[in-house]
Amino acid sequence: MASGTAKKKTTSRRRNRPSPRQRLLASATNLFTTEGIRVIGIDRILREADVAKASLYSLFGSKDALVAAYIQELDEEYRAEWAERTTDMADVDGKVLAFFDMAIDKEPEQNFRGSHFLNAANEYPKPDTDGERAIVAACLEHRKWMHTTMTALLSEKNGYPSGTQSDQLLIFLDGGQAGARLLREVGPLKTGRDLARQMLAEPPADYSI
Repeated sequence: MASGTAKKKTTSRRRNRPSPRQRLLASATNLFTTEGIRVIGIDRILREADVAKASLYSLFGSKDALVAAYIQELDEEYRAEWAERTTDMADVDGKVLAFFDMAIDKEPEQNFRGSHFLNAANEYPKPDTDGERAIVAACLEHRKWMHTTMTALLSEKNGYPSGTQSDQLLIFLDGGQAGARLLREVGPLKTGRDLARQMLAEPPADYSI
């Protein structure tokens, strides 16, 4: 009887266990976000995920492909979090400042590691393989979404194409994240947010003259 109960518990644990793909991505996310990408070897990812090497290669094909999938998953989670945070906001300024607020909230939680997307791209300054180019492309896709989202909001508010203003706001965010990582406190991000708020409070440029 006891043996049968033990078998049922083991079967239940296996049934409820995340898939190998989920475990690989979870392991990669934990290691890449806390320690970096290139410093982490395949064997360590496999060991922490408790997945065979053959499974990694059948699911992703290479470490670079796993890294690209990790970036894409982070991007999806980021977009979903921003959408949830802004869903009840009516004003454009609040939606734009939400990008800063997310960083201010997250940086202490992630030990001031900075932007995972910028960090990943910086580890491949000269991508020379298809896999490395795919990693950088995934980072750029996230950046493109942020810029496009800000530009759509600001263009509607201002009444004219506002891509340049989005460029400037993203620079405030980049600088805030870099400063927060260096100083290990959110002060630079709050300064970046203040600069963004001041810019957003200025009246739109008048191009009718």
